[in-house]
Amino acid sequence: METLSVRDYRNSLAASFSKADRGETVLIRRKNQIYALVSVGREDLMVTPELQARIAEAENACKEGRCVSCRSKEELENFLESL
Repeated sequence: METLSVRDYRNSLAASFSKADRGETVLIRRKNQIYALVSVGREDLMVTPELQARIAEAENACKEGRCVSCRSKEELENFLESL
């Protein structure tokens, strides 16, 4: 894994994207922050039929009352602590 300055990154954009396409992570350093250039596949951006089915299941569970509702920050904190 390589870390580039912003200047080096700008000077080697094509090579950086080629590395990301191959699954390598390219790190870019800007001042005190580090960013990662990674390739995102189409499947990461789409709602698959399986995900849609899980969403529908969750919606039905909520309609049937098989869910937990928290009306305040305290209720949410108490619920999360109970898990």
